[in-house]
Amino acid sequence: MIENYTNNEFCNPFDKKPQNFFMKLEHCGRYLYALDNISKKDIVADIACATGYGSDLLAQKAKFVVGADINDKYLEEANKSYKRKNLQFIKTDLNNNIDLSDYGISTIISFETIEHTPNPFAVIEKFYNILPHGGRLILSFPNSQNEMIDENGKSLDPFHLSVIEYEKMLNYLSDIDFKINRILGQSFINQLIAQMLKIEEDLSVNLENLYNYSQSNILYQSKLLAYPNDVDIEKSYSIIFDLIKK
Repeated sequence: MIENYTNNEFCNPFDKKPQNFFMKLEHCGRYLYALDNISKKDIVADIACATGYGSDLLAQKAKFVVGADINDKYLEEANKSYKRKNLQFIKTDLNNNIDLSDYGISTIISFETIEHTPNPFAVIEKFYNILPHGGRLILSFPNSQNEMIDENGKSLDPFHLSVIEYEKMLNYLSDIDFKINRILGQSFINQLIAQMLKIEEDLSVNLENLYNYSQSNILYQSKLLAYPNDVDIEKSYSIIFDLIKK
């Protein structure tokens, strides 16, 4: 069961494996938004970078990118796969002190991360303390309305240690003095995923052979179908907060 959850939880949009096509677009779309909203002067921390595909994408534009993750296997794969002079991968445990003081981080990217911690607001406070005034935090987390939960309000996904409610997030961000630049979702791709799963179930077919998994097509389709926007945010699987430290 845990292995199945892991397979559903993580995917690399660019590994060309014929699986999770729309999930790959969803993951890639978030990084494309981040790429469009950093500058060539930015020093970026990609927190929970996994195998590093997003960090490498950001490093094509940023001055420097630090990809951080707790998983040694992911970090080993990242170091083998992505080699740039302005890209480094390090091990980081969000439940402990996050020391990035040597890098001069100006922007933090952290997608689908804080729900994996027992206290997501404490993690955001750590991000806040890392950033300078005017620094940027772009993060995403599952929309609590779309999370499957038990009678106690806990997620049925064993890797989601926290269910984050939208209103509580808004109140917390106000208290910690983050300016909300934009709140976004990816409702269209979420609807596509649901529709394709229904078609596969109703017809008892697998449609994976219809999709093109080349990196160029993933990038194109992500921009077209999964780029974050402010339409029907409540229908998005994840909510994306684009924040600026006052």
